[in-house]
Amino acid sequence: MSKKDKAKILVVDDVKENIKILVSILKQEGYDVQTATNGYEALELTKEGDFDLILLDIMMPDISGLEVCRYLKVEPTTANIPVIFLTASDDKSILTKAFEVGGIDYIKKPYFKEELLSRVQAALKIRYYEKGLEEEVRRRTEEMKEAQIYLMRMLGGVAEGHSLETYQHVKRVSEVTYILAKKYGLGDDEAETLKYASYLHDIGKIGVKDYILHKKEKLTKKEFEEIKKHPKLGAAMLEGVKLPLFEIAKIVSLQHHEKWDGSGYPNGYKGEEIHIYARIVAIADVFDALLSKRSYKEDWGWGDVLVFFREMRGKHFDPQLIDILFDNIGEFLALYNKSEKDFNNAKSFENKKKGWFKWLKG
Repeated sequence: MSKKDKAKILVVDDVKENIKILVSILKQEGYDVQTATNGYEALELTKEGDFDLILLDIMMPDISGLEVCRYLKVEPTTANIPVIFLTASDDKSILTKAFEVGGIDYIKKPYFKEELLSRVQAALKIRYYEKGLEEEVRRRTEEMKEAQIYLMRMLGGVAEGHSLETYQHVKRVSEVTYILAKKYGLGDDEAETLKYASYLHDIGKIGVKDYILHKKEKLTKKEFEEIKKHPKLGAAMLEGVKLPLFEIAKIVSLQHHEKWDGSGYPNGYKGEEIHIYARIVAIADVFDALLSKRSYKEDWGWGDVLVFFREMRGKHFDPQLIDILFDNIGEFLALYNKSEKDFNNAKSFENKKKGWFKWLKG
């Protein structure tokens, strides 16, 4: 450890003279030192800064060093900071407890400069080694996530291309999914994971015969039954892949054609039996599909799409999610470079009474 490293050390002792001695020794070696004269002050400081090492007196009033350490080790942000205890005690039971609560070493008072510095340097070497491992794990985890996202985009594009639907469809579905998930209350990471998992909602179409997917005429009953197999086909394709994104994609693939009233497929799930991930993607999928031209249909007008969703509230779709869609419609319109003004001018609604948009939103 060189002086240039400027390791950040917190010294905690209720005796100010002890603090002065430690600060003098450590600063001579180039360390960045902060101090606290009680346990509560120490805990507050750890909330504000990322320390590389804590030198912590055991015997202090109000709250002991042992209790401070115990608290530090259960907090995710401070659990990995090494703690060296400072003590004048020879009581083996106290020293045993010091290690039990998470301390890595202890230094006896009065301090010997050489011993103090050697123990500090040893602890910091371990700390920096662990930090390196943490960074490597973080980097590799991020690389794995990026690989999963790339694979999902590729597979999602293959599935959509197979059915003559554009790759842009899955991209738009993912964007609608993300906004809806965030508005529903999912956290950033969970909403983002669902966004990418939605790319595979129709992966099972790879297992459906081409002539059915490309057919322009109305499907026969038998052909529709074939189409209805794609959720289970998709889930089966994703079975056994334990990566987080694919686990969520499996749920979405299997359930995104279920309906709130139980009339969907493949399992006839009803209401909250349908996973929230699938309920969100179901709305995103239909929202974009209706607005897109397909081999078997023309694109719908914007106004007609919103009337459809209004009518399907509590039937096809989760009513709470539909309310969220209408309450935040401006953000969804922006994805398509549209505004509420475009809806008011929609051709299919030119003969409707004024104020229809307010009616749609309830």
